[in-house]
Amino acid sequence: MLPTMRYRLALDIGTTSLGWCLLRLNAQDAVHGIIKMGVRIFPEGRVAKTGESLAVTRRMARLQRRRRDRLLMRKASMERALIAFNFWPADDEARHDLAVLDPYALRAKGLDAPLTPAEFGRVVFHLNQRRGFKSNRKTDTADNDSGALKGAISQLKAHLKENNLRTVGEWLAQRHAKRGGTRARLRNVGKKDQHYDFYIDRAMIEAEFDALWCAQMAYSSSQYTPAAYAKIKNVLLYQRPLRPVQAGRCTLLPDLERAPQALPSTQRFRVLQELNNLRTLNDDLTTTPLTLPQRNLLTAAFERNSRNTFKQMVRLLKLPTGTTFNLEDAKRTELKGNASAVQLSKGEHFGDAWHAFDLSLQDAIVAQLLDEENEAVLIQWLMAQTGIDEASAARISKAKLPEGYGSLSQTAVLRLLKPLTDSVVVYSEAALQAGFESHSDLAAGRDGEVHAALPYYGQALQRHVGFGTNDPLDADDKRYGRIANPTVHIGLNQVRRVVNAIIAQYGHPSEVILEVTRELKISKLRQQEIQKEQKLNQDRNDANVREGCIVLGLNPDNLDKSKRRAISQKIQLWKELNWGDPINRCCPYTGEVISIEKLLSPQVEIEHILPYSRTFDDTLHNKTVAMVRANRDKGNRTPFEAFGTSAIAGYDYAAMLERVKTMPANKRKRFAVDGYAQWLGKEGGNFMARALNDTAYLSRISREYLQLICPGTNTVRAIPGRMTALIRGKFGLNELLSKDGDALKNRNDHRHHALDAAVIGITDTAMLQSFSRASASARDKSMDRLLDKMAYPWDTYREHVERGLASITVSFKPDHSYEGAMHEDTAWALLGEGKVMRRVRAEGESTRSKTTANKAVIEINSTRLGSEQARTRHGVDQNGEPLAYKGYVG
Repeated sequence: MLPTMRYRLALDIGTTSLGWCLLRLNAQDAVHGIIKMGVRIFPEGRVAKTGESLAVTRRMARLQRRRRDRLLMRKASMERALIAFNFWPADDEARHDLAVLDPYALRAKGLDAPLTPAEFGRVVFHLNQRRGFKSNRKTDTADNDSGALKGAISQLKAHLKENNLRTVGEWLAQRHAKRGGTRARLRNVGKKDQHYDFYIDRAMIEAEFDALWCAQMAYSSSQYTPAAYAKIKNVLLYQRPLRPVQAGRCTLLPDLERAPQALPSTQRFRVLQELNNLRTLNDDLTTTPLTLPQRNLLTAAFERNSRNTFKQMVRLLKLPTGTTFNLEDAKRTELKGNASAVQLSKGEHFGDAWHAFDLSLQDAIVAQLLDEENEAVLIQWLMAQTGIDEASAARISKAKLPEGYGSLSQTAVLRLLKPLTDSVVVYSEAALQAGFESHSDLAAGRDGEVHAALPYYGQALQRHVGFGTNDPLDADDKRYGRIANPTVHIGLNQVRRVVNAIIAQYGHPSEVILEVTRELKISKLRQQEIQKEQKLNQDRNDANVREGCIVLGLNPDNLDKSKRRAISQKIQLWKELNWGDPINRCCPYTGEVISIEKLLSPQVEIEHILPYSRTFDDTLHNKTVAMVRANRDKGNRTPFEAFGTSAIAGYDYAAMLERVKTMPANKRKRFAVDGYAQWLGKEGGNFMARALNDTAYLSRISREYLQLICPGTNTVRAIPGRMTALIRGKFGLNELLSKDGDALKNRNDHRHHALDAAVIGITDTAMLQSFSRASASARDKSMDRLLDKMAYPWDTYREHVERGLASITVSFKPDHSYEGAMHEDTAWALLGEGKVMRRVRAEGESTRSKTTANKAVIEINSTRLGSEQARTRHGVDQNGEPLAYKGYVG
């Protein structure tokens, strides 16, 4: 261990990987050497094909086991109760003899004639096995077939009433006698008209038990006692209450649970947040916040409308036609209202009376709708608290409300509502006015204490995890809680393992720089959305290339990757000039009309709206197409700096702002007077603060986590990922893993994660400033040659990286611990000796020797494994004989 050595730790955190690099620091805190590099590979915690958490598969298997176990426990409990009250014999054989009795015939007979105690026990045991469906309003709404199920129950009840049948058992006895089905079957599964032939609910079983008990009690009151009735009926009908799902911790008040999204206070909080962030765009593309009367007018509208388009808001506020808002773009044309208020103020629910309720009563009503399992209890509560009739209460009980939870508790929301309501302030200002600390002050590690090693993340980052048991005997994730997202949970645990191992050998780092993939936090649904977007983008790019090739007279199949990309980008940016009118697509600076022929000629080129040297933003959001001369005249300046500060012949800044109004919102605001300031956002004039800080979820939480072992101002930094690939390519580091520099090949080598970390480690403030100077001096060069003359951070940097890569032994996390499954649930599993013998008999083979059995195992499995693989897996030689040291492996 070298506790006095100063070094910088660079981490490249991905969904299934962690690359790290230790860089030595000199007295001036500049990097001048690489100490060690490494890679840790781990599973993502999701099913590869579906993106679903592995916990779902384990949970479903666990639910099946529990359901089976509970059925067996209930049968055993019923058996004990029947024996205790002399309805069943205590002898096992005597009880088994009762299995020959027809329970359906006995269920019908028991209504009119006496049954022996054993026959009544047989009936009750049969009821206990098929005791019907019990409705739970909290879970039924999520069941895809709950509508078909309830419809079948209603139809069965009507049928029993129409045919004067006293119990469902009497009806089943008639069907059974006619050889009709006695079990519910779902028809047309997955289709709109799916239905059940019939379905029995718990209430029917309860009514039948009571009817049978009353009928039999008339014949033997001494046998059918109140104590026996209470005990047997309790075993028959008891159902465990649902275990409540505990919400996560409030971000501001970690000891409290997060509030449901459906609470009217949470909905109002969200609406006020959005409206207080809303700005109108001026002619010069600057923005103006709403006045308090304007905001209040929109708030009232949002309480009554679930969707409010920006055009509707313009009319409601009586703003000039054509006024646009900062939150408006082609993909977002509306804002959501108070969904709970809109739903519950419908005429069939509370109507306008809802708006007369104070907020506390509204929250109480919604809380009951969310939490109460028993529909009858809920209806009675609604009638008592609000004075509505039973029919209205029944309709309200079925109202559909928003699902999920917010990030704050109800207590925090109510405190924040006052400043948000009293004035037009943003969330951060409202939090300070409400007496909360800023989010940066709430972060772990702010006290400056240096931890000897990283603790379990849930112990230090309570704001980010769910509630734990606080039981010292439990594992850390159960004791302190965990992040629900499995990818983030596994990623942080691997960061802890690797960083603690580094600390144990090299001491604490002086600085930490990390880059985190943005994919770690996204949900399964968002992953599917991204895949869909990627497919649409690819189709769009292919269409653009084909369109461009028609004009240029080229074959799209013969174009290289860079040429395809150039054509696709040009056409895409050209279309963004004016989506609706191809004829009026003009250069935003000069106003010259750009036809597709001119677009693909040397007269027009792609240019960065905000200078690349000052933003490092090379995305399409910061690009447009312009005439070459306009691009040269603009130079390394913003549009306002180039054409808005002084008059230049051929350029009219006011006309330019008018032209760009047809461009996407996130692009046109960059042309504004304060376009660069808007891009900087809350960082103000501090560009380096923005460039060195990535706002992705795991970046923020990883920075907070790592400050526990490296506290201090700016000692832990996250950098934007787009920098790494560019610098790696410009320094020619791809060739260290693939001699021809093939990107696909070197990305298939796990060591590329450590290579990325080596680049991340040098991407500090000094590197970015150097990058900026190189970019500015290369204004007239192609972007591909931007860093051709940029020097290494130290002369032997490349040699150090190459030596570090050569010494890496990639570390792999085991797929599971001793608690994991021992065998796969597939055809690869070993067959037991009994199964092998039965299979052998079925195929007419000899069963006299174990050798024959082993040959059968090989034959059965060799369709999936090669013959040699199959033999090795089962521990036998080519003749089916057991390998000497393994013995027989039936």
